[in-house]
Amino acid sequence: MTDAYNAATIVSVARESELCTMSAAEIAAQVNARRLSAEEVVLAHLKAIERAADLHAFITVAGSQALERARTRPRGLLAGVPLVPKDMFDTAWIRTTRGSAVFEDRVPRRTAAAVSKLEASGAVVIGKANQHEFAWGVTSQNPRWGDVKNPRWPTRTPGGSSGGNAAALAAGLCTIGLGTDTGGSVRIPSACCGTVGFKPSKGKIDLRRCFPLAPSFDTAGPMARSVADCALVYSVLTGEPIPPARVRGLRVGVWHDLPTNDLERWEELGAQLIKVVLPEPEVDPSLVFQVEAALTHRRLFPKQRARYGPDAQGKWDAAWRVPAMAYDAARRSLRRWRASLQAELNVDLLVGPTLGMEIPPADAYEPDIRDDVGRYTRVFSWLTWPAIAIGNLQIGGPSDARVLGAALAWEEAAGAIT
Repeated sequence: MTDAYNAATIVSVARESELCTMSAAEIAAQVNARRLSAEEVVLAHLKAIERAADLHAFITVAGSQALERARTRPRGLLAGVPLVPKDMFDTAWIRTTRGSAVFEDRVPRRTAAAVSKLEASGAVVIGKANQHEFAWGVTSQNPRWGDVKNPRWPTRTPGGSSGGNAAALAAGLCTIGLGTDTGGSVRIPSACCGTVGFKPSKGKIDLRRCFPLAPSFDTAGPMARSVADCALVYSVLTGEPIPPARVRGLRVGVWHDLPTNDLERWEELGAQLIKVVLPEPEVDPSLVFQVEAALTHRRLFPKQRARYGPDAQGKWDAAWRVPAMAYDAARRSLRRWRASLQAELNVDLLVGPTLGMEIPPADAYEPDIRDDVGRYTRVFSWLTWPAIAIGNLQIGGPSDARVLGAALAWEEAAGAIT
């Protein structure tokens, strides 16, 4: 153990375990009331991270910086809460690699706007989460920083691209995470690791100094072990109040098959269930995604192609080959599809599975499973609507407050994921 962590070795293993399973609200309440020190909380998590190094959940562990910050006795709605941003977010004086060898030594001087907001409310950055390279992928297999492992189901993928965040949460290595989601990257790993991830509607979260992938679809969102903690983090990020837990009276579209007990619970909560079918866009919107990703990387690729991993090389090679006419047709088709659904889909919420297939094995070849895994998540990204994954249950709709309120009601009825 490094010298920086030796200040409070009197903390028992049982106490460390307790601190690493507390909610964000519980930690903040106790730190603000001075019944618990932020340093004790941070130290417990840093020790847990050391013991779980084989998960490869982190690219960088910011132990010294985190302890120094904790010793300032932070206050606020997130006082002393251990935060792990995905490595797409800049963090001042903490290495930010974007998950790639291309930026393996990059240390920014400024912090991303969303991370700064969380820090201003007392959160403590304890490290940067591992991810799929440049946030394009559904497995978090990373040739430079090691493949993220799933702590709940070790033979299965942790999902991606925010797989390090979900793995860290599931293993008790942090309390809250901040991920990016362009086609499911917050929600897919939350389903694979049995945690919670919320993709807000487009534009809700400030993306300044967060490296883009496909700007028309890019969002950032909170990740946690409960809906309540995700709602708290969202409230801090947006300045909006946490919505009341509510489903009663809402028209809930069942988009794909759900277990019978889930359907019964929705009805018990007062939902009016309606079977719905969503038409596919005439032209695959992934062509828009690909062209935007190519443009985002135009100063890097193909000039630095050799430093990209094999998986990423193949994706950007393909992105550069998308014909202009195909891109234009996809963009126009997407615009018509969005307008049609927003005008005709008469529901308050859509519910269904998060994943389009069973959790794939850890050694799955990502290009073979990408489309199936993200089959149900990318639709909400195409619509730019908010959606939340509570494990493998996905709730989406046109309103952030309504989606969060329904998720809070669901959690109150079903219990938080444990």
